[in-house]
Amino acid sequence: MSETGDTAQAMDPAPPTAPGDVIDAHTHLFTVGLLEEMVSKMPNVPERFKDGLRKRRWGKRADTLPDMSPLETAKWYVGRLQAAGVAKALVMSIAPDNQWTRDFLVAANGHVHALCGIDPRDPGAPALLEREVAAGFRGVKLLPSNRCYRLSDPACRPLFEKVAELGVSVTIHYGVTVDPTGDMRYADPTDLSPVARDFPDTPFVIAHFGAGYLQEVLRVAYQCKNVCVDTSGTNNWMDYYVPKMPLSEVFERALTALGPERVLFGTDAGTTAAYRTWIKFQQMRTLEELGLSAGDLDLVRRGNAVRIFRLDDPLT
Repeated sequence: MSETGDTAQAMDPAPPTAPGDVIDAHTHLFTVGLLEEMVSKMPNVPERFKDGLRKRRWGKRADTLPDMSPLETAKWYVGRLQAAGVAKALVMSIAPDNQWTRDFLVAANGHVHALCGIDPRDPGAPALLEREVAAGFRGVKLLPSNRCYRLSDPACRPLFEKVAELGVSVTIHYGVTVDPTGDMRYADPTDLSPVARDFPDTPFVIAHFGAGYLQEVLRVAYQCKNVCVDTSGTNNWMDYYVPKMPLSEVFERALTALGPERVLFGTDAGTTAAYRTWIKFQQMRTLEELGLSAGDLDLVRRGNAVRIFRLDDPLT
């Protein structure tokens, strides 16, 4: 359903960010309208999706799903960010070809951006990506661990050729996942190596420090200088990581191996629970305790996201 009349009242355009601002480069958005549209297009709807919509509850904690128009959601979402001291955010869309999300982005008017959700094996993926980028999406989010595919599969190559042609970027969830349909056979970031090698001008951001595959991420990033990481989430994969290391060491390893220009701050905050201010505080304090220069700190907190995802560019 298009909300043209609603989004005509979009928020004032977001101003460019500046040093000292914080951008959350990995967030999520779940609402009744968004999910209703997504489910209406799914050939086999998981029972948990049906149950979540029926009860208006979502996520592990069964939090209440917001039921607002795209404009109302945009104002509410931006308000939460501002209250948390976040200038802009990047949403990871899980819903392919979703008009509700497009309307939300128009209403948010640069305060919130998004990556589109696409199955890279779909023959129609390149054409869909082109339409989504024209609609304002800043790139694509891929979920090999959850959706059970390998990005090295030749079927995915046409999408990456379109990504390169359009000059957009890719965020990827490798590693462990809370998705009950996930498959760890597809979790190893090493699979990205030939793709990142063959598309050296495309930035690939591996989410959550690789979610339990930190060593593999660092090895791929050693070979491919276009591989980055985001810091998002609770990073509770560390509970299962051997050898044991604190978050400060995870940051130190990533910053040493990749450099501060390839590390992006994120929280993995959703919509149904309060914004993850504690993760923001924890990560900002860790970065400050590591003694980064003001310039390097700004790259991680803001500058890298602006550069890689063009978050200060005007909407097209």
